[in-house]
Amino acid sequence: MTTSIIGWDIGGANIKAARISEGQSRPVMHERAFPLWREPARLSSVLVDVAEVLGSAQMMAITMTAELADCFANKREGVASVLDALEAAFPDVESWVYGTDDRFRSVDEARRHPYKIAAANWMAGATFVAQTFPDALFLDVGSTTSDIIPIVGGRVVARGRTDPGRLRSGELVYTGALRTPIAAIVRTVPFRGRRCRVAAEYFASSADVHRWLGCIGEDEYTCDTPDGRGRSRSEAGARLARMVCADFDRLGDERVTAIAEHVSGAQVRQIASGLWQVVRRLGPRCPKMAVIAGLGKFLARAAADAVGLEVTDLADAMGPDAARATPAAAVAYLLNCRRESPAESRPDRMTPAPTGALT
Repeated sequence: MTTSIIGWDIGGANIKAARISEGQSRPVMHERAFPLWREPARLSSVLVDVAEVLGSAQMMAITMTAELADCFANKREGVASVLDALEAAFPDVESWVYGTDDRFRSVDEARRHPYKIAAANWMAGATFVAQTFPDALFLDVGSTTSDIIPIVGGRVVARGRTDPGRLRSGELVYTGALRTPIAAIVRTVPFRGRRCRVAAEYFASSADVHRWLGCIGEDEYTCDTPDGRGRSRSEAGARLARMVCADFDRLGDERVTAIAEHVSGAQVRQIASGLWQVVRRLGPRCPKMAVIAGLGKFLARAAADAVGLEVTDLADAMGPDAARATPAAAVAYLLNCRRESPAESRPDRMTPAPTGALT
C-alpha cells in the first residue's frame, strides 16, 4: 500500500477516525466527542481538526450514523448534510462511502442512495472482523448502542439491514456505556432493603454508573454530564443518588454502589436478551464464540458469559484503540483491500477482499 487512507465513522455524538498507510502494522486512531445536533454547521471544521491530528491522506472511506441526529428532518437530509460537510472539508481528496450492502460508492452516488448509506458502520465492522473470525457473534458495545452481528462461514448473516429491522431482530440494542439515561435502563433500584422507583428525569447516565464502579476512567467519560458538573467518581455518585431524589451524603457509598450494580446488571441482561434472540434464530449453526469490542466491552463480556459463549477480545488482534472504534478502522482497511484487487479497478465494483489478518 502506497496510499494513506483515513477511515471515518461519523456519529451524532462522536467522530472516530483511523489512518492506515504503508509500513504501519496498526492504524493510528483519533476520537472526538461532538454533539452534532447542537452545532451541525460546525461538522466540516471538526472533521478538518480530526484529520490534522492524524496526518494527510490521499483517500477517505466513510461510514456514518449521524443521519439519525434530530437536527435533521429525516435520514435523507442527514446523509446529504454529512456528505456536504465532508466535501467542504476535503474538496481535493478522493472519498468513498460504505453502505449496508457492503459496497463503496462515490459521494455523488451515495447521495442518490441515502438509505443504503445510513447506519452502515455495523456492517463495515462485522465484514472486517469476518476476515479473521469467520464464525463468531461480533458484539460491539459503544457509548450509545450495542451491536450483535452474527458471522457464519465468513459471511455476515444479520437479519436486519436498517435500524428498525435490527432493533426488531435483537441485533441492535439501544444501551451503551456512556449516554444511556438511567430511567431508560431500569424502573426501580434497591434502596434500604426494598425496591424504589427511579425519577423519570435525566439526572444520571450509564457513564455515571460505570464511572462509579471503576469500569471507565475520567478521560473515557467523554459525553456531557447530565448536570453540567464534573466527571469525578464523587460527582458521578451524586448524580446516581439523585435518581432516587436523594443526596449522596445521605446515602453513602454502599447504597450508591448497590444502585450502580443494579443498573449495570440490567444493561448486561438487555444485551444478553438480544444475544439470546440471535442465538435462537440461528439455531445449531450459531457460533459459540463472541468477539467483543467497543468502549463498553466489559458489558459485552458479561453478556456473552451469561449466554455461555467463549469470549475473544478484538483488542488482542487490532490493538486497544482500533478495537474501541472498529468501524473507522474497518472501512479504511476494506477500501484499501478492494482498491488493490487485481480483478477490478474501482472500489464501487470490487468484491470483498480475501480473508486476511487484522494486523
